Amino acid sequence: MARYTHTIDKKGRVIVPARLRDNLKGTLHVTGNLDPGYLTLYTNEQFNSVRSQLLQLSGTDPDVRRFQRFIIGEAVSCEVDSQGRISVSANLWELIGVEAGDEICFIDMIDKVEICSEAFYQEQKAHEDPIAGLDLSKFDVKGL
Repeated sequence: MARYTHTIDKKGRVIVPARLRDNLKGTLHVTGNLDPGYLTLYTNEQFNSVRSQLLQLSGTDPDVRRFQRFIIGEAVSCEVDSQGRISVSANLWELIGVEAGDEICFIDMIDKVEICSEAFYQEQKAHEDPIAGLDLSKFDVKGL
């Protein structure tokens, strides 16, 4: 587990840290995250697991449909190119308030990678205890 920082290029591409690339083979998926200010980078296997769980939820519930739209509908598929970069849509970069030239953080979460702006990460780190006040006993979600 670690945090790495890279800069978004003019085409919306960013270098995936070399230490993460070994575990990120084949098709990858970038999508929204449960926490504002973050995106999530999944392997194909991980994303398919999350997608399957979401699609098993009741499609008649408007909250479920909204959640599915955000996680599944916003997802962009990509592959690491020969220079170690992935291409992310402008819409996803906008979700976390970044654009070409901005620095972003890759945060290795073992089963996925979270992405946020370096500025956001530093702001959160300076002003919050990351788990203060959390009731961890209520969490029973796999893959998110």
